[in-house]
Amino acid sequence: MTSNKRDFETARTRKFRESQLCAEDERTIGHIEEFGCSVVSVKRTNYGLGWSYTIGIFDTCAKPELITVGLLPETAHFALNEAAKLIRAGADLTIGRHRDLVGKVECEFRPVDPKWITQLMGWASWYYDGADFPVLQAVYPDLENRFPEDREFDKGFEQPLMQPAAPMTRVESDFWASTDPKSSLFNWKFSDPPHTGVYLSQAVHNGTEPITYVSRDAEDGAWQFLGNSMADGGGPVLSCFHHPVDSDPGLAELADLQLGWYAKRSKVGEPWVRKKYGSNDESE
Repeated sequence: MTSNKRDFETARTRKFRESQLCAEDERTIGHIEEFGCSVVSVKRTNYGLGWSYTIGIFDTCAKPELITVGLLPETAHFALNEAAKLIRAGADLTIGRHRDLVGKVECEFRPVDPKWITQLMGWASWYYDGADFPVLQAVYPDLENRFPEDREFDKGFEQPLMQPAAPMTRVESDFWASTDPKSSLFNWKFSDPPHTGVYLSQAVHNGTEPITYVSRDAEDGAWQFLGNSMADGGGPVLSCFHHPVDSDPGLAELADLQLGWYAKRSKVGEPWVRKKYGSNDESE
């Protein structure tokens, strides 16, 4: 049940209350009015980090919203709420590092590129009715207090750096893809990780032929993706698994292809016909 305490009521929250709200939106508005912000957490997927962010800080005290990626929801919830308290006490989070937010290490707050705000903070964009609002990313170090750009940083604590000048490395690109419904990483269906090496024919790699033949080796499970000319025209090309699946979403239908089987189709969009090597029996 939502509290009636409204120490942080604003013109925006009052406007929302004039409309019909679902239970979830009612709870969000209630948290903003009572605590000055609400924290939203998005669960991680098999191959995508989860993230958490605030809604309401910019509205209630004209300071940036906050976001962090990769922390457990409980840890992120505590860190963001404590950081919001610091903001309301007058702290400038962009100056120096801050303790007592994430375990025994320090935390930095860095500005977030608007493209990430649009990609990750849909509920906040709803709250602000599509208007721009500033955001800071809570960037955390490894257990030795080394930050991502430091030497010997423990990559087990990798997180995408979402600043305007930050490069789109594999970490940022993979995280972006995992939040994009058009990407295979958004809902990866194969048992092999998306960065597993797979083999493409030269024609498939060059884009001159679509994939019409897929096989999975009986011994090591290696995948091959070939076109109508099969392997003619050059040796195999090693690729990350998710690249051909991104280009041809129909390949996801073969996520359960067994070891020692192959599948063929006449063209893209046609059904796959599966067959076990050494067998005359075909299985749709």
